[in-house]
Amino acid sequence: MRLLIADSDPMMKALYESYFANKNFQVATASNGLQCIDAIRKEMPDILVIEHELPWGGDDGVLECLQQDFPFASPDVVLLTAERVDGKPTSENLPPVRAYLRKPFLLRDLSKLIQSC
Repeated sequence: MRLLIADSDPMMKALYESYFANKNFQVATASNGLQCIDAIRKEMPDILVIEHELPWGGDDGVLECLQQDFPFASPDVVLLTAERVDGKPTSENLPPVRAYLRKPFLLRDLSKLIQSC
C-alpha cells in the first residue's frame, strides 16, 4: 500500500517513514504543500496523511489541487491537526477527510486509522 505523509517536522517525517516502512508500506514524505502535490502527481498514494498547517498550501490547498487534477481518483485522507477536532466536514468541492487525528498522538493510533481506511 502506498502512503504519502506530508508533515513539516523533519524528525516526525523520519519517524513516520521508518515506522510505516517496517509495516511494509511504500512510504513517501513531503515537507510542504508543493512537495506533496508533486509527490501525488508522480504516483497517487492509496492514503494521504497530511498536516493541517502544512506550509505552502496547507491541507485545503493540497486537497483543492488534488480535486482539480484528479477528480475521480483521490486517496483516503487522514488529517493531522493540533486544533480541537469537531468532525467538521471539508468543503463540498474537496476530497473528504476520512479521519482526523489530534496532535500529539501515538504512532499506533495513526497506524490503526490508516489500516481502517
